[in-house]
Amino acid sequence: MREDRSPPAPVHEELAPVVSAYAARRPGWGPEAGGARVIEAVPLRRGRPGLLDVVATVGRRLVHVPLGLREVSELHGVGEPDDPLLGTVDDGTGPVACFDALRDSETAALLLTHVSGSRTDPALVRQIRTDDASVTMAMEDRFAFTVYDDLVDEPRPEVDVLFALDEAGFNHLAAPLCRWRRGRWDLGVVQEQLLGPSSGWALALTSVRDLYASGGPPEIAGGDFGTEAHRLGTMTARMHLGLDRAFGRRRVEPVVWADALEASVRPLAPTLLDRPDVTTLLDELRALTVPCSAIRTHGDFHLGRTARTDQGWMVSDCAPGGVLPGRTAPGERSPLCDVADLLWSLHQATAVAANERDPAGRLGLAELGQAWETRNRRALVAGYLGTPGILGLTGPDRELVRSLVALF
Repeated sequence: MREDRSPPAPVHEELAPVVSAYAARRPGWGPEAGGARVIEAVPLRRGRPGLLDVVATVGRRLVHVPLGLREVSELHGVGEPDDPLLGTVDDGTGPVACFDALRDSETAALLLTHVSGSRTDPALVRQIRTDDASVTMAMEDRFAFTVYDDLVDEPRPEVDVLFALDEAGFNHLAAPLCRWRRGRWDLGVVQEQLLGPSSGWALALTSVRDLYASGGPPEIAGGDFGTEAHRLGTMTARMHLGLDRAFGRRRVEPVVWADALEASVRPLAPTLLDRPDVTTLLDELRALTVPCSAIRTHGDFHLGRTARTDQGWMVSDCAPGGVLPGRTAPGERSPLCDVADLLWSLHQATAVAANERDPAGRLGLAELGQAWETRNRRALVAGYLGTPGILGLTGPDRELVRSLVALF
């Protein structure tokens, strides 16, 4: 883990407009109320090009902006066609140009060296992903360097989970190499880069599209997903065993889950609780006296958070889902909640593919879609429950497993 201990630079009032300019350009953030207030500005590399790491508030958002520094005369042509210039400040030696360090290949490579000690060819640096909280750079197809620019005032749950799973021996993820933090803030993480990944969602959608185009049983369609679903179930079970080793478990009576689910559903969809199948499931759970295991789960574990590579199925996104209001990470739940998420994601694939092919619903694709879902749900659950050790988490009662998955 990289812990920055560089002496802090003076906080320049001139940096506030630079941070505001960054926030205004940031895709996905939208307009921010209020001006920027710089909390700290830490020099990571002196000289030119230099690196200055800034943490500030913009409105209610806590932001992290790694800045590159060059002489104003040197910035011409940097980063074309996207101009990374954010503004100029006086650092005591004269005017200096401030720019987004991640949009300049040379300073992005220098930042990686500062964080991890690894050197990379600036010519082989490229941005591969941007979301509301981070930017990820590919470095020579060896490293994936994620920098968080929307900070939280505590360790990031996804980084905790990433390193915890790796330390627990779960290798179905891009191995974490370095955690970059300063004080209480996680600023970034360096991982091995997954080569040639295919999104689990894209693979499932391709399989359904192929079935809708060819017709017939899903097992004889050219894009059969059954074997992959079984492997995905195995990988998911291994993830849960890794989470159990990393964070531990606690025992929960099924009635607790039944009451919690009813309480969460009632204000959102009260009529759902009147359905006979839902009532039956809740009654069955309340009648059970066998304790179940609750663990730290992934949360919102849909197909889009997985990837298929030459090395097998991988967890491509450790960001927690299913977070309750007022919390930053999922609580302890049944591991079968994640299984239910995947089963629902399989259903979503059939629905999306059907709407693409037949928006008017006239071709009668529902039967084909149901056959695809049934085959792949069974394969996924078989792979999951067939993984050595998982029944110690779910319990050996297959009827209990069935009821929990159906309810979740």
